[in-house]
Amino acid sequence: MLSDFTSRKFVRGTIHATVYLADCLEVLPHIADESIDLLWTDPPYGNSNHEGDFNARLNGHRGLEQRPIENDGPDSMRIVVGNMLVQAARVLRKDCCCCCCCGGGGGGPKKPTFAWVAQRMDMAGLTFFHSVIWDKVKPGLGWRYRRQYEMVMVAHREGGKLAWNEEYPAQSNVMRISKPRDDAHPNIKPVELVQRFVQQHTLPSGMVLDPFMGSGTTGVACFRTGRNFIGIEKDEEFFQTACDRLAAECNQDCFRFAAAPATVPETKELAL
Repeated sequence: MLSDFTSRKFVRGTIHATVYLADCLEVLPHIADESIDLLWTDPPYGNSNHEGDFNARLNGHRGLEQRPIENDGPDSMRIVVGNMLVQAARVLRKDCCCCCCCGGGGGGPKKPTFAWVAQRMDMAGLTFFHSVIWDKVKPGLGWRYRRQYEMVMVAHREGGKLAWNEEYPAQSNVMRISKPRDDAHPNIKPVELVQRFVQQHTLPSGMVLDPFMGSGTTGVACFRTGRNFIGIEKDEEFFQTACDRLAAECNQDCFRFAAAPATVPETKELAL
């Protein structure tokens, strides 16, 4: 049962967020079938960042703490992301979307991972729809080619169509948004980036799920756009950071432990 997991709940008006400190592969089977309007997530990329790579050597030179991400090896990433997507196909409502971040470019053993993610999102109950580029404006680290973009793979339930909020016209598949300066997570995303997907693929009061919550950016985006949120994070430090950020969105007065899982509100039909 969901109530068996450590959780915290945040409420602002009619919008609520429930977050779980646990492995998403343990929590997801307890989420009801066809109860989620959008699954947005930023899982490990499978690049083993900060584990003997250039990032690690540079941080060592600067005397900075190494911040490796669990399950970021190519094999473990495929296991956790693949199993997460099995659950995604089950919990998503008909026609609703799964948006999964992944790295862009890069070769090496068992890479490119973006190709694997796209292919995996085109089977087992999901249909791949499009890849969106997040242009981070300034290039980061990289061997020969410096990394300036990441990708968001978009899929929907197999046999359905792409749910779309008709308040928004067709969008460019390149979103140019600067990388946040906040270092709450080694791979943090801009709130604006997440907000765009949340607003385009759901209606207000819809339910958004993030199985790899990290520092809680998706939850922040949901509060700011009037969507409900379920987040899951297994790292205690990142979980606490997410709780702090969500509490701030609620003016610190709605923080409490959740004794029971959030209920899923009814939502209007999206255009297809």
